[in-house]
Amino acid sequence: MGLRELNVDLTKDHVALWEASTKFFSEVWRPAAISLDRLADPKEVIAPGSVLWDVLRKSYELGYHCSFFPKECGGMELDALSVALVTELMGWAAPDLAVSLGVCTTPFLWSILSPDPELQELVRQFTADTEARLTGCWAITEPDHGSDWILFDNVMAKDPAFAPQVRAVADGDSYVINGQKAAWVSNGSFAKYAALWVSLDPSKGMEGGGVAVVPLDLPGVSRGKPLNKLGQRALNQGEIYFDNVRIPKRMMIAQEPVTFRLVSNGQLCLANGWMGMCFAGCALAALEEALEYAKTRVQGGRVIYDHQAVKLKIFDMFVSVEAARSLARRVAVYNMALTRQMQPGAVHYAMAAKILSTETAFRVASQAIQIFGGNGLSKEYLIEKIFRDARAALIEDGVNDTLAIDGADRLRQGRSRWVVDAAAVQAAEAAAGAGAAAAGMTWEEFEPIVRPKPGTVHMGVMKADPDKCTHCGLCILNCPFRAWEMGENEVPRMKQEYECFSCFNCMAACPVGAISIVDTYHVDSGFFQTDPLPLPVKPPLEPLDAQGKPATWTPVEKLIFERRSVRNFKPDPVPEPLIRRVIEAGRFAPSGGNCQCWKFIVVTDKAMIRELDEACYGVLSMLYTAYKNDAMVKSLLPVYQAKPQPGMFDPRVILGGIGSIYRKYAPVFLDAPCVILMACDNRAIGGPEIQAGIAGQNMNLAALSLGLGFCWIGFSQVIEMVPPLKEKLGLKDPWRICTAMVLGYPKFKQQGIVPREFRPVTWFREGSAGRPEIES
Repeated sequence: MGLRELNVDLTKDHVALWEASTKFFSEVWRPAAISLDRLADPKEVIAPGSVLWDVLRKSYELGYHCSFFPKECGGMELDALSVALVTELMGWAAPDLAVSLGVCTTPFLWSILSPDPELQELVRQFTADTEARLTGCWAITEPDHGSDWILFDNVMAKDPAFAPQVRAVADGDSYVINGQKAAWVSNGSFAKYAALWVSLDPSKGMEGGGVAVVPLDLPGVSRGKPLNKLGQRALNQGEIYFDNVRIPKRMMIAQEPVTFRLVSNGQLCLANGWMGMCFAGCALAALEEALEYAKTRVQGGRVIYDHQAVKLKIFDMFVSVEAARSLARRVAVYNMALTRQMQPGAVHYAMAAKILSTETAFRVASQAIQIFGGNGLSKEYLIEKIFRDARAALIEDGVNDTLAIDGADRLRQGRSRWVVDAAAVQAAEAAAGAGAAAAGMTWEEFEPIVRPKPGTVHMGVMKADPDKCTHCGLCILNCPFRAWEMGENEVPRMKQEYECFSCFNCMAACPVGAISIVDTYHVDSGFFQTDPLPLPVKPPLEPLDAQGKPATWTPVEKLIFERRSVRNFKPDPVPEPLIRRVIEAGRFAPSGGNCQCWKFIVVTDKAMIRELDEACYGVLSMLYTAYKNDAMVKSLLPVYQAKPQPGMFDPRVILGGIGSIYRKYAPVFLDAPCVILMACDNRAIGGPEIQAGIAGQNMNLAALSLGLGFCWIGFSQVIEMVPPLKEKLGLKDPWRICTAMVLGYPKFKQQGIVPREFRPVTWFREGSAGRPEIES
């Protein structure tokens, strides 16, 4: 009977953590929070000798400040359910102290994304801190910008009137910051570092925002007085002013519109989900206080628990609290699993958890005060503080009404019916099986896949014949990885440091055949391990007819051999009738069950193509910086164990493709005048990817036959990580962007046939008695 824990998946470790944390928070946090709450002047909360510093120091000593930081950064990396349990207990004991400790992590948590060595060292210093020397804040709210920050994904966000007031202006290798953050910045009066949301381009409104990690001891930083408020009085809040504060550019961890949206969505998801867990605990505390009081308080000659009205009230409170705890935990486990799979969290579910938990905490605390009667208004009873703390939660981290409006918009973007899909299953498996997975592949086994050892990856080597070279420079212009430079006597040569993945575009572009192969790209092990030496590259074999006599290639065969990816286009538009003919070639491609599981989105509007470019660049640049960060790469191990895909870490993908985009060698969509996005229904027979490839190759050859250049854009898949853009394209699940292609008139002529790797074919010829014959 009575209150009990319903989670059947709690381990002995979870129970031990719950018991130890309950003891610590009840003995250390709750008395301290009550003491701080009663201080008349909020300056006393952060004064030298305040009990706040003892609370933070003891919490840091036990590692509560880094409970969900990756082990590679020195964190505890607790599983999602453990984090939920601890956060719930923090809210149960003292939600004001919980928020203070929670925002302490913000600048250091986002620093993990940066490959910058100094920021990485800062993260390690934070996780190793046992004295609460490194404290942080989330500096987002401004005098004229509060809950409207939540609308950064809204169509109104582009309005310049939405631009943040704190501005960061690029100046050489630095940003110069000016402006004011409002009095509602938690820990604002004492934090050592800020995760600072700023405006980089006011003309773009909130879309022109950025996120920086800023030390708050820099010249030009000043603070306002601590805020005096109704509830959560143990939580310091105060203004921060920036007057020509200069930071290195490397401290700006999100400076592209899409990166800014991804980080902002991530922070909103994290903060709302965390508030959901915290105030589910606060609601539980209110229920416990009411339950205990009703069992002992006598009115009308009996304990008030015996009155039916009180019983109805208490059971209604109990139902609400259990519903809030259940949703908050489910959202926490799900979103943390998605995060560990490098997928964006379900923000609207985090919003739902925050709204349900905070409104439950306030309603249950209000009902509890009714049960307490006049005593509930007295500071002698804890319920009075719980009520005030819960009231503040309806506003902080986004007013609940604004969250609900934005959450409703997010609901509209997806399915209208509940569906259990692979993503949900994988997330659950990742959360439940992380420990089991970790027992498989070790980091030592994983590292060579994601971090090839020096000398094991051999770049291609090409050479220009000075006697044949006409100095046209087409080889330089046609190299997608900028491996060539002009050498002495205007003869092209390969750079001292370069990346060549043997695409041979330089050979195809050379009109006089001056480019030759010295060595091809190959690896010693790992990615498509060689057999055991580099495979030979050969031109097409000489054609023979059915009798084995010399023949000539058919026009279709010749088209296949001469096909080249075009990456340089003229600005001339492609006539719509020709685009239609290319699409028709795709429409008539074979598909599993003849289901034609694809649809096409054609973009010829230059502004829209730029928007696609910016979106893909933002996501890919963030992924590239994450790849350069050892801690982030190590955190991918459980994801790789669940679904091994060595190809995703191939140097041709990371160093070549994503790296060249990060370095802005060319836009993602290559300045082509026409982009065709291909979306597939992920329920397709046999899987959509192979069918998209078949249709796309039909389109490729059709484009070539019409005198058009064509190039695959596989990185277009990252548009899936930008839901507002996907919605703008008119796509909803189960439709997913699986690839894209660009069309245009080639700027340069690419002629001739280049060689390809030759892998011997195995034959079982008639009369072989089942014995294979492998070509030499």
